[in-house]
Amino acid sequence: MAEFARRRGHAYQVLTDHTQSLAIARGLTADRVEEERAIIADLNARFAQEEADGTAPPETPPEGFRLLHGCELEIRADGALDYPDDLLARFDLVVASVHVSRRQSRADLTRRTLNGIRSPHVDVIAHPSGRMIGTRDDLDLDWDVVYAEAARTGTVLEMNGSPHRLDLAVERARRAVEVGCLLSIDSDAHKTAEFDHLRWGISQARRAWVEPRHVLNTRSRADLLAWVAGKPERV
Repeated sequence: MAEFARRRGHAYQVLTDHTQSLAIARGLTADRVEEERAIIADLNARFAQEEADGTAPPETPPEGFRLLHGCELEIRADGALDYPDDLLARFDLVVASVHVSRRQSRADLTRRTLNGIRSPHVDVIAHPSGRMIGTRDDLDLDWDVVYAEAARTGTVLEMNGSPHRLDLAVERARRAVEVGCLLSIDSDAHKTAEFDHLRWGISQARRAWVEPRHVLNTRSRADLLAWVAGKPERV
């Protein structure tokens, strides 16, 4: 998948496997995270060598391509984050999400989401409403509070391009931008055939009047990593 992204001219891609408590998605234990980190380091060393040798694909941008190490961090039913802070601090980027105990009260679901937003190690909230189109309703959140805290802390809200999600929805993305939130747009690809789902996320963003300046991953790799590094100072 990294090679596929590189040959499309991307400067970076973020790998965000699920974390340990989401067993249905084969979430990674801490030991497996370290194994994955080593694999990514080897890949990036190879990419750097090919760029230095002039053997990288011609589509590679001038800044080169790097695979960034992230995770999709489960926010547990009790609001705790699925990895300890010392492990989270070692990722390039951390995405957090709610998958379980979706029928909790509005207060509890909002508190869980805010625990992610207010963490100095969480950079993005994935599919914030949790919907699956036609099969799963939105989480019952206090959206005004979620938007306000995301804007205050600079925590990014995802626009997930999977046709099964399209989350944030257009109206919510528009409101998020109005109150000063930063967004990300992605494909939620689990295989190369799903990379084109990015276009659905972009379409949603256009309908919501989202501009490139509102989207974190329109920035260069260096600018993205600088933004992530500043999260602890914003919470």
